[in-house]
Amino acid sequence: MPNSLPKSFYFQNPAITIYHTAGYLRLDWSGARTTEDELRGAYQQVLLAMKHYRTGKTLSYHGLRQLIPLPVQHWLTQEWIPRAVHEAGYSQCAVVESQSALGRLASQAVGQQTPAQLDFRHFATLAEAHAWLSA
Repeated sequence: MPNSLPKSFYFQNPAITIYHTAGYLRLDWSGARTTEDELRGAYQQVLLAMKHYRTGKTLSYHGLRQLIPLPVQHWLTQEWIPRAVHEAGYSQCAVVESQSALGRLASQAVGQQTPAQLDFRHFATLAEAHAWLSA
């Protein structure tokens, strides 16, 4: 069960809590409203954590996450993801879907624009996402 796995805390701000567990980073997004700069800062911390733990795998839990603003979606697909692939070997992203229909659509839009080197998949549960990353 993913929630019972040992976790090593890395970073927290109003948008996100980052842990390292079972060979990947777990990104727990909050339901708090955050600015575009706070979101970009959160993603910069994810990149630093990938380098620190030498992993290119993330489990991104979007349960209550707010909608990703369009400028941040564009920045993710055009700048951050290619940089993470190049600098940290970002290779697998398991997204546990948002409870919000608009949140799911925004995440899927980002996923459709990722480079071939990044396997980006959506899951309904933490257990499914964990199983895929652990396979």
